[in-house]
Amino acid sequence: MESFDQNQRIQNKMYPFSMYEDSIWNTFVNNFAKKYLEWSGRLSLVDYIKTSVVLTIIFSITSMGLFLIIPSANLSKVLIIFVTLFIGISVVPSISLLCRRLNDIGLNKTKLLYLLFPIFGVLYLFFTLLRKSEVSIRYIEMGKKSFWGSNWTVSTYKLIYILSVLLLFVVCNIVYKPIINSTLLVSKVETIASNIADEYTKYTTIDYINRNKEDKSLKSKSEQERAEQEQIEKQKIEQNQERIRLESIEKAKQKNIDQAQNAVEKFYLAIDQQKYNDAYKMFSDNQRNVIGNFGDWKQGYQNTMSVELKRLDLKNYSDTSISFEYLLTSNDRISGGIEQKVFRGNIVMLKINGSWYIDSQDGELLRSEILRDSYNSYKGPSYNGRR
Repeated sequence: MESFDQNQRIQNKMYPFSMYEDSIWNTFVNNFAKKYLEWSGRLSLVDYIKTSVVLTIIFSITSMGLFLIIPSANLSKVLIIFVTLFIGISVVPSISLLCRRLNDIGLNKTKLLYLLFPIFGVLYLFFTLLRKSEVSIRYIEMGKKSFWGSNWTVSTYKLIYILSVLLLFVVCNIVYKPIINSTLLVSKVETIASNIADEYTKYTTIDYINRNKEDKSLKSKSEQERAEQEQIEKQKIEQNQERIRLESIEKAKQKNIDQAQNAVEKFYLAIDQQKYNDAYKMFSDNQRNVIGNFGDWKQGYQNTMSVELKRLDLKNYSDTSISFEYLLTSNDRISGGIEQKVFRGNIVMLKINGSWYIDSQDGELLRSEILRDSYNSYKGPSYNGRR
């Protein structure tokens, strides 16, 4: 192998382990697992993209996998634990990666402070890190490795990087957005906001009393203190009453949700057990006008062998009307065997005289497939089994 010239030796000093261009996975392992505490080196644009893409794909695939296999009752806890562990493991290697990339561009590490600005700061760093390096790498051509993607251009890598960011955005919108919008999290935020408001009210009350002390020249010191104490006690009583009221509202809300949810489960269980009279009684007058009489409605289930509710998610709530989004499967007998269908739709429950009835219902067919004749061989886990 022929000797390096002076410029090539300088480049190899600035880019340790970069004499040979390596595969995407080997580059990720080298930067993430071996050089996670290296702050002063330099990182090429292509190696930065390779490492970032692998890290993004690992996070996205794992998140989707947990979303699909973990029961809905435990999903939020499992995802929070996963995100915490992922951040804890990747935060140091990621900062090291950014520092070496900024060194390569010729920027100071203080640019990392832009991350403190959620939107504009992150966008600034996103486009800044895709700039060309001050010095390009010249790999040893005689020892160049052959691997998948070795002939890709920098533009191709940039496109892959942008696509991985879009994938991350889609996964977060599907997996993590429902958790952020969940009733439990909203309840916690409301409790925290209530506590902050209570502390602020207490502070303003005491401040108001202190600012008016000088105007009470005709009152004795003991009378002033007694008035202040009475005001504080009154404020505490009002805060306690407000807290009790909010807790009572939250409990009543959760009770309504549970009752409506149980009614939906009871409805589909009656259909699954072919108790059509019981199921038809759960329709409101408005829904009966839509679906017709009992005989016409029952006729639609003449070939149905079973119905299983797979998922039921809360959409909108009021004290007398609650809507859910559902996912269910049905198994119908056909001439060629058994056809399994998967439906997704919305169902609105209406509270009438203390009981919940189905007031409207829609659905769309997501997919269907023909199964073999053995009925017991294809029944999957039901919604009740996932709770």
